[in-house]
Amino acid sequence: MKKNIVMISLSIIGGILITFFVLNKNHIYAKEEYTAYAFQVGAYASLDNAESYAKTIDSAIIIKEDDLYKIYTAIYEDIDLVNEMVTYYENNKINVYLKLITVNKNFFEYLQKYETLIKKSDQNIYSKINQGVLDLYLESQNYEEIN
Repeated sequence: MKKNIVMISLSIIGGILITFFVLNKNHIYAKEEYTAYAFQVGAYASLDNAESYAKTIDSAIIIKEDDLYKIYTAIYEDIDLVNEMVTYYENNKINVYLKLITVNKNFFEYLQKYETLIKKSDQNIYSKINQGVLDLYLESQNYEEIN
């Protein structure tokens, strides 16, 4: 009888341990994701065409994505600032497409600092601030600058 109780106890403990390891092996941990809006001004099949257009804009980077060369001119997450920048580009006759992108935590924290800076700045230096943000984005996402 004592032997049966020991065997039943070991079986129960073994079952619990096996269940724990099997369930934990397939457990998906939530990953923090940060999003921002990329101001895309073009998407080209040809790098030459993308580079030609990017040269006409004060701040721009080219990202290769889905076999297209996409041109970003700014990246922001604060919706009020996004709306202000859309108006800024419209006033400068630049059509932008807002694209929601995922960024890493490090870039997101820097982005918030840049947003504080641009809110206090004059429109004359927007392009310099935007280029700083774009350069940080390339670095944070491990992209190589194309242009």
